[in-house]
Amino acid sequence: MIKHALLLASCLVAAPLAAQAHPADQVSEDRLHDDVAKLVSFGTRHTLSAQDDPKRGIGAAVNWALDEFRRIGAECEDCLEVLPVGEVIQPDGRRIPAATLVRNAVAIQRGSERPNEVVIVQGHIDSRVSDPLDFTRDAPGANDDGSGSALVLEAARVLSGERYPSTIIYALLSGEEQGLFGGRILADWAATQGFTVKAVLNNDIVGNSCGKDRYCVPDKVRVFSEGPRADLSDRLRAAQTRFGGENDTPSRNLSRWVAGLASKTPEEMQVRQIWRTDRMGRGGDQVPFLQKGYPAIRFSVGVEDYDHQHQDIRTEGDVF
Repeated sequence: MIKHALLLASCLVAAPLAAQAHPADQVSEDRLHDDVAKLVSFGTRHTLSAQDDPKRGIGAAVNWALDEFRRIGAECEDCLEVLPVGEVIQPDGRRIPAATLVRNAVAIQRGSERPNEVVIVQGHIDSRVSDPLDFTRDAPGANDDGSGSALVLEAARVLSGERYPSTIIYALLSGEEQGLFGGRILADWAATQGFTVKAVLNNDIVGNSCGKDRYCVPDKVRVFSEGPRADLSDRLRAAQTRFGGENDTPSRNLSRWVAGLASKTPEEMQVRQIWRTDRMGRGGDQVPFLQKGYPAIRFSVGVEDYDHQHQDIRTEGDVF
């Protein structure tokens, strides 16, 4: 599942930016597996977990991701600018009980012609158990969202071997499970940099093909896109009333483009367009970008196994 999702995401990044042969054949399932295993090895990646433990917690995980981006950049003659993009989040009375540093691991592959025009490929690196405030128990988060984090790293490895007219930003975000803080921090940062954000590709839960009932959908990826705009102003609302187009938001058209791209390779994974911002009652790191008016979509598996999301590690019957 991860490999097919990466093929689609990397094609979306590369196709409008360069005309050379597609690099997705370089994708390594072994590397993807190893990255997920490495992320699991940190025990928990909860946003409130240790920042300074070298082996356990969110600090160790983000540091590893930054080092991995640096290693990838060294192999392409320092083509990646690697930096943490973070902020101290103050207590919010909900899921941030004390002032907490939220850091994102970011790598920038500058475009050769239009460096201020960017495509962001992202996933969230943090994890959690049943209690969103429990930062002590193991929270391996292989599926949610070690899978998306591995995809982002592999996209950086694959795409950094070529130069593109526009800039690609690879980002592993923290704080998603505590309130989409990493996404908000990165969206604010992109605005302060003066970037023109052409597309945000949020990869969240891309690592399984079967649901709890063992119904499997291995050949589909869901792409969520908003209808009513999150940044709907009086001016935009008036234009929508006059001209229509409530089904033609930038994100929805981006989703259509992805579906059309996938249809050109029918032997590969196909897109199931979901015309809503996210799943019922749920959200992802694409939302803060939508709130700024940036085109943003969420990639996720065709069917979800909720036993492997937001759960304490345990065995119930024959289910682990």
